[in-house]
Amino acid sequence: MATDFIPHDTPPSIERVVIGPESIPALVVQPQDAVRAHSLPAILIQHGYGAEKSDLLPLASSLVAQGFITLLPDAWGHGERFPASGPNWMTQISTDFFMEVVRHTVDDLRQAFDYLRDLPGVDAEHVLAGGFSMGAIAALVYGTEDERVAGVISASGSPLTDLLPVRLFGSAPPTAEAEAWAQAHDAAAHIAALAPKPLLIQHGRADDMVPVAGALRLYEAAMPLYAEHPDHLKLMLYPHTHMVSEQQMHDAVDWVAEFFASDE
Repeated sequence: MATDFIPHDTPPSIERVVIGPESIPALVVQPQDAVRAHSLPAILIQHGYGAEKSDLLPLASSLVAQGFITLLPDAWGHGERFPASGPNWMTQISTDFFMEVVRHTVDDLRQAFDYLRDLPGVDAEHVLAGGFSMGAIAALVYGTEDERVAGVISASGSPLTDLLPVRLFGSAPPTAEAEAWAQAHDAAAHIAALAPKPLLIQHGRADDMVPVAGALRLYEAAMPLYAEHPDHLKLMLYPHTHMVSEQQMHDAVDWVAEFFASDE
């Protein structure tokens, strides 16, 4: 892979920024060199439920080493946005609250995506969305609803409807309103809007939080739509539970770099 124009032994530049009317705290991670001969592809990376923006810095740094600019925002109600009072992800054990977090996070991804596309040095035609767990779930929704998204990386994600029966920690079942929102934003049902742009689906076979069945259903729904570009669709399964292994991270970076990393 021809990425020698990126200094692999130089740590990336990490800058804290605040985005849009919602004042979303985020980290911009990019190569240290200020002068570039061309614009770089970029990836918006959303963390998982109960996590925060810096948790995916290792992934962002690996992507930067392959010639990407990355943006890591705090999800709604997470990280620096954790509420000082009222309901939060630690106290609300219900499918409805999870869906509310996803809904707000998808809305926030729109602001973050616009910010990333407009950054100096970003190739606006090659901006992807991705994430882990809840972040991947939100990225799948967003990626099938914004035609500007150039590709999606889903690590331990799922279409929303596959999560409706899940009762983690004795969580309350969804209301009709939450179920209707999930059905309306089912990534598997709307995957044609993304195809045949690159789609990477990674999942642990023994995932005990986001069942692998959702990832498999998404892959099955996508396959006919990628018949003319089968290399643009990839399913990677791993023996672990709900996590991202080092090997999985490297696999994701290598795969997406094949399509977007510059060789200049």
